[in-house]
Amino acid sequence: MVLALEIVAESLSARRELVTPDFGQDPRFDFSWWHRGSAKSPVSYCRAVDDGEEVARAKVLPRSGHYRGYTSWTCPHAGVAEIDLIEVRDDLRKSGRRYGMRVVELIAQHYGQPVVAMSLNATSDPFWHSLGWTAHTHPDDHDPEYSRYRTLFTSV
Repeated sequence: MVLALEIVAESLSARRELVTPDFGQDPRFDFSWWHRGSAKSPVSYCRAVDDGEEVARAKVLPRSGHYRGYTSWTCPHAGVAEIDLIEVRDDLRKSGRRYGMRVVELIAQHYGQPVVAMSLNATSDPFWHSLGWTAHTHPDDHDPEYSRYRTLFTSV
C-alpha cells in the first residue's frame, strides 16, 4: 500500500493554542509525547498510515524561524517546517521499511523545503545523519558532555 500522511489537528494561527489530539494510549508509542495537552501555534499533528494502520506520528511547527545563534545556517525569511517530534511505532523501527525516512519525505512534500529538526538527544542524531541532513552545532556549545544547545539538522 501507499504510505499516507494525515493531518490530525492543525492551527496555523500564531495567536492561539491548539489542544493536542487524543492519539490514544497505544503502547507502541511513547505516551509522554502524545498525551492530551496543548501546544502553541502554529503547529500540526500528523500521523502516517500504511494499509489503514498507524505506523508513525509527528509534531510539525510550520513557518518556524527561531534559530538564532546557529551561524552555519541561515533560516529563510518565511521560516521553515520544523519536525519537533517524530516517532515510528516501536515494533516497526527495525523492520527495514524505512518508515522514518518516508514520513520525513512526506512532511517535506506537504510543507515544502527546507525542513529542519532539533536533535532531541545523542540517540536521535544518527537518524538525521542517515537522511544525509546537515548538522549545525551552536558556536557557544563548548562542552560536548553537557550541551546547553541542541544540534540543528537541516535538509538542505
